[in-house]
Amino acid sequence: MLKNPKLLDILCDPDNPDGEPLRVEGNWLLGASWPVPIVGGTPDLVTYAPPVHRSLDLEIPIEARPAPEVLMPPARKCAPPWFDEEVHSFPLLHDHRKGFLLDAGSGWGNRMLYERLGYDYIALDISHTGQFSERRSEVPVDIDLVADCHRLPLRSASIEVVNSTAVLEHLYCPALAVREIGRVLKNGGLLIGSCSFLEGEHFDSQNHLTHLGLYRLLLLGGLQAVHIWSGMSLWEMHSGSIYFSLPGNKRLGRLHTRLYLFLTKLFGSESPAQRLLRHAAVLHFVAIKPGDRWLSSFQSRAS
Repeated sequence: MLKNPKLLDILCDPDNPDGEPLRVEGNWLLGASWPVPIVGGTPDLVTYAPPVHRSLDLEIPIEARPAPEVLMPPARKCAPPWFDEEVHSFPLLHDHRKGFLLDAGSGWGNRMLYERLGYDYIALDISHTGQFSERRSEVPVDIDLVADCHRLPLRSASIEVVNSTAVLEHLYCPALAVREIGRVLKNGGLLIGSCSFLEGEHFDSQNHLTHLGLYRLLLLGGLQAVHIWSGMSLWEMHSGSIYFSLPGNKRLGRLHTRLYLFLTKLFGSESPAQRLLRHAAVLHFVAIKPGDRWLSSFQSRAS
């Protein structure tokens, strides 16, 4: 029995995503290219998965650059106290049509929050233990599906929203993973998330992205970037190293950021928000899979 029975409606062989549906027999998920064990109600499509070779046919967007309005956060910032994800994403998730929400690289998971917003939540991670979860000793890991973001076992156009928090920097081939995310999203579906830029290497991270690299990566996945904005600055995130762990180093990091933005406003040619993108430890983003009339209404609500 699957922990999340609704999964069976959209589960598929990741190497043949539009083939025959999978079926549960005892503690096995059958119908994929290999027998998939179900461990504690969670299908494991990683531990015994055979190797696979993938090729990408990509049109490289060498000259593509984001418009200035893309390099800004969504306008509305209000969120209720129980919403503990990036505050700017609340109105987008609240207003979006409901269905499956895939938390790709979920760590310990956040089921209650997304179900409270009305979504059918799917927590996906590369292992049963939430491999990169710093909080796993405090919070029980809640995972529906053990799978690889490069090889998603979900039917095409089956997901309304994908959340990807601090995942892209850990992937071997982000372009392949983002292409997979674009495949499973419905037209008008959202990708909301964050990734590292000037954050230090952590948990074997290997693909830190500038805002331009992130914009072009989303294009490679067939997605349209709607918002890219700075999260914590490098001075805030690395305040312990920059200020030698002096008492109040976090406050010094915040002060450094505010001073930089003040001077940028006085003397810079870019807006402070756009300039801060060049010194961001973390970038946040919202992208949409184009293809239906809902795109224009989304853009009008997000602006």
